[in-house]
Amino acid sequence: MKKTLTVIAVLVLTAFLSPFSATASEPPQPQMFLQSESPEGFAKTVQVFKEEIKAGGWSILNITNLPGVLSAKGYTLAPVLIFDVCSGKYSAKILSNDEYRMVTPLMPCRTSVYMTSTGKVFIARLNAQAMAPMFDPGLAEIMLKSSTEVETIIDKTLKRLSK
Repeated sequence: MKKTLTVIAVLVLTAFLSPFSATASEPPQPQMFLQSESPEGFAKTVQVFKEEIKAGGWSILNITNLPGVLSAKGYTLAPVLIFDVCSGKYSAKILSNDEYRMVTPLMPCRTSVYMTSTGKVFIARLNAQAMAPMFDPGLAEIMLKSSTEVETIIDKTLKRLSK
């Protein structure tokens, strides 16, 4: 467990420091986060994303509206919704194994839809596929499978929005 926590710490530090230390001869490091630009506006992107989550057999446990929370404190920010999405078939495998429970801070899968100050809309998420190889093979397999399904949901969302 200490080894896994050390590996996670190294990955996080590497992800944050790599833009400052990379040279032209070094291969690019995997990004810690991924984002995909939506061809549609914020509301339409959110609507289609919600529909694709449900169609993919996943559940939305919670939606956090950060700018909404911060507006009560006097801040005016562009829209951001953070979706906590879950698939029981993957969550149960992680939660039923004491050795895998250390990754529960990454659960449920979090995906955000946000709009920039210029009006562009993005879907962002953790790059679980880049992280998976650091873990026990069984846990890595679960992470890869769930990540693949989330990517499929996002791909289907973007394809529908592009029509």
